[in-house]
Amino acid sequence: MWKRSDVERLTGLTRHMIQDLCNPNTNGDGLGFWEPAISKPGYSRFDEGDLLAFYLVRQLMKAGFTLKEIESAVFDLLEDDGSFERALRRKAMVLHRRRAELDGKLSTLEYLEAAATAATDDRLYAVMEVALIQSAERAVRVATAELQAAEADEESVRRGMRELVAAVLGVLRGDEGPADADGYGVALLVAGWVCEVDELLADEAAPASLAAQRLMREIAHAISGDCADDECDALAARSLVAFLDESENGVPIELVFGEGSFAFLGQAARACAGMSENE
Repeated sequence: MWKRSDVERLTGLTRHMIQDLCNPNTNGDGLGFWEPAISKPGYSRFDEGDLLAFYLVRQLMKAGFTLKEIESAVFDLLEDDGSFERALRRKAMVLHRRRAELDGKLSTLEYLEAAATAATDDRLYAVMEVALIQSAERAVRVATAELQAAEADEESVRRGMRELVAAVLGVLRGDEGPADADGYGVALLVAGWVCEVDELLADEAAPASLAAQRLMREIAHAISGDCADDECDALAARSLVAFLDESENGVPIELVFGEGSFAFLGQAARACAGMSENE
Protein backbone atom coordinates (compact mmCIF):
# COMPACT_ATOMS: atom_id res chain seq x y z
CA MET A 1 0.00 0.00 0.00
CA TRP A 2 1.13 3.54 -0.77
CA LYS A 3 0.59 6.70 1.25
CA ARG A 4 -0.80 9.86 -0.29
CA SER A 5 2.65 11.44 -0.26
CA ASP A 6 3.89 8.47 -2.29
CA VAL A 7 1.12 9.01 -4.83
CA GLU A 8 2.11 12.67 -5.09
CA ARG A 9 5.74 11.74 -5.69
CA LEU A 10 4.98 8.99 -8.23
CA THR A 11 2.31 10.77 -10.28
CA GLY A 12 3.11 14.47 -10.03
CA LEU A 13 -0.36 15.22 -8.68
CA THR A 14 -0.57 17.65 -5.79
CA ARG A 15 -2.11 16.89 -2.42
CA HIS A 16 -5.05 19.18 -3.20
CA MET A 17 -5.67 17.48 -6.54
CA ILE A 18 -5.77 14.06 -4.90
CA GLN A 19 -8.09 15.38 -2.21
CA ASP A 20 -10.38 16.93 -4.81
CA LEU A 21 -10.54 13.66 -6.73
CA CYS A 22 -11.22 11.54 -3.64
CA ASN A 23 -13.34 13.72 -1.36
CA PRO A 24 -17.11 13.21 -1.59
CA ASN A 25 -18.82 16.12 -3.25
CA THR A 26 -21.60 16.38 -0.67
CA ASN A 27 -20.32 19.70 0.66
CA GLY A 28 -18.97 20.99 -2.63
CA ASP A 29 -15.39 20.46 -1.45
CA GLY A 30 -14.33 17.84 -3.97
CA LEU A 31 -15.25 15.75 -6.97
CA GLY A 32 -15.37 12.50 -5.05
CA PHE A 33 -15.30 10.24 -8.08
CA TRP A 34 -12.50 7.94 -6.86
CA GLU A 35 -12.33 6.02 -3.59
CA PRO A 36 -8.91 4.83 -2.40
CA ALA A 37 -8.40 1.22 -1.32
CA ILE A 38 -8.49 2.37 2.30
CA SER A 39 -10.25 5.59 3.18
CA LYS A 40 -10.89 6.65 6.76
CA PRO A 41 -11.07 10.07 8.38
CA GLY A 42 -7.51 11.35 8.42
CA TYR A 43 -6.12 8.14 6.94
CA SER A 44 -5.92 6.72 3.43
CA ARG A 45 -3.88 4.12 1.60
CA PHE A 46 -3.65 3.48 -2.12
CA ASP A 47 -3.20 0.17 -3.94
CA GLU A 48 -2.02 -0.71 -7.47
CA GLY A 49 -5.38 0.11 -9.01
CA ASP A 50 -5.35 3.53 -7.39
CA LEU A 51 -1.86 4.24 -8.70
CA LEU A 52 -2.91 3.31 -12.23
CA ALA A 53 -6.02 5.49 -11.97
CA PHE A 54 -4.04 8.50 -10.80
CA TYR A 55 -1.39 7.87 -13.45
CA LEU A 56 -4.18 8.11 -16.04
CA VAL A 57 -5.48 11.27 -14.36
CA ARG A 58 -2.04 12.86 -14.69
CA GLN A 59 -1.82 11.98 -18.40
CA LEU A 60 -5.29 13.40 -19.04
CA MET A 61 -4.38 16.60 -17.23
CA LYS A 62 -1.25 16.92 -19.38
CA ALA A 63 -3.57 16.69 -22.40
CA GLY A 64 -5.60 19.62 -21.12
CA PHE A 65 -8.44 17.89 -19.29
CA THR A 66 -9.60 19.78 -16.21
CA LEU A 67 -10.31 18.01 -12.93
CA LYS A 68 -14.03 18.36 -13.60
CA GLU A 69 -13.59 16.58 -16.95
CA ILE A 70 -11.47 13.79 -15.51
CA GLU A 71 -14.24 11.57 -14.14
CA SER A 72 -16.12 11.13 -17.40
CA ALA A 73 -12.85 10.67 -19.34
CA VAL A 74 -11.62 7.96 -16.96
CA PHE A 75 -14.85 6.02 -17.16
CA ASP A 76 -15.03 6.55 -20.93
CA LEU A 77 -11.69 4.74 -21.12
CA LEU A 78 -13.31 1.70 -19.54
CA GLU A 79 -16.11 1.60 -22.11
CA ASP A 80 -15.95 -0.22 -25.43
CA ASP A 81 -18.30 2.09 -27.31
CA GLY A 82 -15.89 4.67 -28.73
CA SER A 83 -16.73 7.21 -26.04
CA PHE A 84 -13.09 7.67 -24.99
CA GLU A 85 -12.03 8.32 -28.58
CA ARG A 86 -14.82 10.88 -28.93
CA ALA A 87 -13.76 12.57 -25.70
CA LEU A 88 -10.19 12.83 -27.00
CA ARG A 89 -11.39 14.26 -30.32
CA ARG A 90 -13.50 16.87 -28.52
CA LYS A 91 -10.54 17.90 -26.40
CA ALA A 92 -8.29 18.01 -29.48
CA MET A 93 -10.74 20.36 -31.20
CA VAL A 94 -10.75 22.65 -28.17
CA LEU A 95 -6.95 22.70 -28.03
CA HIS A 96 -6.64 23.31 -31.78
CA ARG A 97 -8.95 26.32 -31.44
CA ARG A 98 -6.88 27.63 -28.55
CA ARG A 99 -3.67 27.13 -30.52
CA ALA A 100 -5.15 28.99 -33.48
CA GLU A 101 -6.12 31.83 -31.16
CA LEU A 102 -2.62 31.91 -29.67
CA ASP A 103 -1.03 31.80 -33.13
CA GLY A 104 -3.19 34.75 -34.13
CA LYS A 105 -2.19 36.69 -31.03
CA LEU A 106 1.50 35.94 -31.60
CA SER A 107 1.19 37.04 -35.21
CA THR A 108 -0.46 40.28 -34.10
CA LEU A 109 2.28 40.88 -31.54
CA GLU A 110 4.90 40.41 -34.26
CA TYR A 111 3.53 43.15 -36.46
CA LEU A 112 2.89 45.41 -33.49
CA GLU A 113 6.57 45.00 -32.62
CA ALA A 114 7.48 45.79 -36.23
CA ALA A 115 5.41 48.96 -36.04
CA ALA A 116 7.41 50.05 -33.00
CA THR A 117 10.36 50.74 -35.29
CA ALA A 118 8.34 53.17 -37.42
CA ALA A 119 8.32 56.91 -36.87
CA THR A 120 6.08 57.86 -33.96
CA ASP A 121 3.50 59.67 -36.09
CA ASP A 122 3.34 56.73 -38.53
CA ARG A 123 3.06 53.83 -36.09
CA LEU A 124 -0.71 53.53 -36.32
CA TYR A 125 -0.53 53.34 -40.10
CA ALA A 126 2.35 50.87 -39.86
CA VAL A 127 0.13 48.62 -37.73
CA MET A 128 -2.74 49.07 -40.17
CA GLU A 129 -0.50 48.31 -43.13
CA VAL A 130 0.64 44.94 -41.83
CA ALA A 131 -2.88 44.03 -40.69
CA LEU A 132 -4.37 44.90 -44.09
CA ILE A 133 -1.63 43.06 -45.99
CA GLN A 134 -2.20 39.95 -43.88
CA SER A 135 -5.95 40.25 -44.43
CA ALA A 136 -5.44 40.60 -48.19
CA GLU A 137 -3.19 37.54 -48.19
CA ARG A 138 -5.82 35.49 -46.33
CA ALA A 139 -8.47 36.68 -48.76
CA VAL A 140 -6.45 35.64 -51.81
CA ARG A 141 -5.69 32.23 -50.32
CA VAL A 142 -9.34 31.60 -49.48
CA ALA A 143 -10.49 32.68 -52.92
CA THR A 144 -7.80 30.62 -54.66
CA ALA A 145 -8.81 27.51 -52.72
CA GLU A 146 -12.51 28.05 -53.42
CA LEU A 147 -12.04 28.58 -57.15
CA GLN A 148 -9.01 26.28 -57.54
CA ALA A 149 -7.39 29.14 -59.42
CA ALA A 150 -4.16 28.92 -61.39
CA GLU A 151 -0.93 29.91 -59.66
CA ALA A 152 -0.31 32.76 -62.11
CA ASP A 153 -3.77 34.20 -61.45
CA GLU A 154 -3.22 33.89 -57.70
CA GLU A 155 0.06 35.78 -57.86
CA SER A 156 -1.42 38.49 -60.08
CA VAL A 157 -4.40 39.05 -57.78
CA ARG A 158 -2.13 39.01 -54.73
CA ARG A 159 -0.10 41.83 -56.26
CA GLY A 160 -3.27 43.76 -57.09
CA MET A 161 -4.65 43.37 -53.56
CA ARG A 162 -1.36 44.65 -52.15
CA GLU A 163 -1.64 47.68 -54.42
CA LEU A 164 -5.18 48.27 -53.17
CA VAL A 165 -3.92 48.17 -49.58
CA ALA A 166 -1.10 50.58 -50.46
CA ALA A 167 -3.57 52.92 -52.16
CA VAL A 168 -5.91 52.95 -49.15
CA LEU A 169 -2.99 53.68 -46.83
CA GLY A 170 -1.74 56.37 -49.19
CA VAL A 171 -5.05 58.20 -48.89
CA LEU A 172 -5.05 57.87 -45.10
CA ARG A 173 -1.46 59.06 -44.83
CA GLY A 174 -2.18 61.98 -47.11
CA ASP A 175 0.42 60.99 -49.68
CA GLU A 176 0.56 63.48 -52.52
CA GLY A 177 0.86 60.95 -55.33
CA PRO A 178 0.26 57.26 -55.99
CA ALA A 179 3.06 54.91 -55.02
CA ASP A 180 2.41 52.22 -57.65
CA ALA A 181 3.69 53.85 -60.81
CA ASP A 182 5.27 50.54 -61.81
CA GLY A 183 2.22 48.48 -60.83
CA TYR A 184 -1.30 48.04 -62.12
CA GLY A 185 -2.30 51.65 -61.52
CA VAL A 186 -4.75 50.82 -58.74
CA ALA A 187 -3.78 53.92 -56.76
CA LEU A 188 -4.57 56.13 -59.75
CA LEU A 189 -8.11 54.73 -59.83
CA VAL A 190 -8.96 54.92 -56.13
CA ALA A 191 -10.01 58.59 -56.19
CA GLY A 192 -12.51 57.82 -58.94
CA TRP A 193 -13.86 54.82 -57.05
CA VAL A 194 -14.31 56.97 -53.95
CA CYS A 195 -16.42 59.43 -55.96
CA GLU A 196 -18.51 56.62 -57.46
CA VAL A 197 -19.18 55.05 -54.06
CA ASP A 198 -20.14 58.46 -52.70
CA GLU A 199 -22.63 58.94 -55.55
CA LEU A 200 -24.10 55.46 -55.13
CA LEU A 201 -24.58 55.98 -51.40
CA ALA A 202 -26.08 59.44 -51.96
CA ASP A 203 -28.52 57.97 -54.49
CA GLU A 204 -29.35 55.17 -52.02
CA ALA A 205 -28.48 52.63 -54.70
CA ALA A 206 -28.84 48.98 -53.75
CA PRO A 207 -25.55 47.07 -53.37
CA ALA A 208 -26.85 44.55 -55.92
CA SER A 209 -27.76 47.27 -58.43
CA LEU A 210 -26.20 47.22 -61.88
CA ALA A 211 -24.21 50.37 -61.11
CA ALA A 212 -22.77 48.92 -57.90
CA GLN A 213 -21.88 45.64 -59.55
CA ARG A 214 -20.31 47.48 -62.47
CA LEU A 215 -18.08 49.37 -60.03
CA MET A 216 -17.04 46.14 -58.29
CA ARG A 217 -16.24 44.52 -61.63
CA GLU A 218 -14.08 47.53 -62.47
CA ILE A 219 -12.23 47.23 -59.16
CA ALA A 220 -11.79 43.47 -59.58
CA HIS A 221 -10.52 43.94 -63.13
CA ALA A 222 -7.96 46.50 -61.97
CA ILE A 223 -6.79 44.14 -59.23
CA SER A 224 -6.39 41.33 -61.78
CA GLY A 225 -3.66 43.34 -63.48
CA ASP A 226 -1.56 41.68 -66.16
CA CYS A 227 -3.51 38.40 -66.08
CA ALA A 228 -6.88 40.10 -66.47
CA ASP A 229 -9.31 37.61 -67.99
CA ASP A 230 -12.59 36.09 -66.85
CA GLU A 231 -10.93 33.58 -64.50
CA CYS A 232 -8.58 36.13 -62.97
CA ASP A 233 -11.37 38.70 -62.59
CA ALA A 234 -13.48 36.06 -60.82
CA LEU A 235 -10.59 35.35 -58.45
CA ALA A 236 -10.17 39.07 -57.76
CA ALA A 237 -13.89 39.47 -57.10
CA ARG A 238 -13.92 36.54 -54.69
CA SER A 239 -10.82 37.91 -52.96
CA LEU A 240 -12.60 41.23 -52.47
CA VAL A 241 -15.52 39.37 -50.89
CA ALA A 242 -13.21 37.65 -48.40
CA PHE A 243 -11.32 40.88 -47.69
CA LEU A 244 -14.53 42.83 -47.05
CA ASP A 245 -15.85 40.02 -44.85
CA GLU A 246 -13.22 40.78 -42.20
CA SER A 247 -14.92 43.31 -39.96
CA GLU A 248 -11.72 45.00 -38.73
CA ASN A 249 -11.08 46.23 -42.27
CA GLY A 250 -14.14 48.44 -41.91
CA VAL A 251 -12.25 51.32 -40.29
CA PRO A 252 -9.71 51.99 -43.07
CA ILE A 253 -12.29 51.32 -45.81
CA GLU A 254 -14.84 53.77 -44.41
CA LEU A 255 -12.21 56.41 -43.70
CA VAL A 256 -11.33 56.32 -47.40
CA PHE A 257 -14.63 55.51 -49.12
CA GLY A 258 -17.00 57.19 -46.68
CA GLU A 259 -19.49 56.31 -44.00
CA GLY A 260 -21.60 53.28 -44.85
CA SER A 261 -19.25 52.19 -47.62
CA PHE A 262 -17.90 49.06 -45.94
CA ALA A 263 -21.19 47.18 -45.75
CA PHE A 264 -22.22 48.52 -49.16
CA LEU A 265 -19.01 47.39 -50.85
CA GLY A 266 -19.13 44.02 -49.12
CA GLN A 267 -22.66 43.33 -50.35
CA ALA A 268 -21.85 44.66 -53.80
CA ALA A 269 -18.80 42.39 -53.97
CA ARG A 270 -20.96 39.38 -53.12
CA ALA A 271 -23.46 40.32 -55.80
CA CYS A 272 -20.65 40.81 -58.32
CA ALA A 273 -19.20 37.39 -57.42
CA GLY A 274 -22.62 35.77 -57.74
CA MET A 275 -22.76 34.91 -54.04
CA SER A 276 -25.73 35.14 -51.72
CA GLU A 277 -25.57 36.79 -48.30
CA ASN A 278 -25.46 33.35 -46.63
CA GLU A 279 -22.47 32.05 -48.57
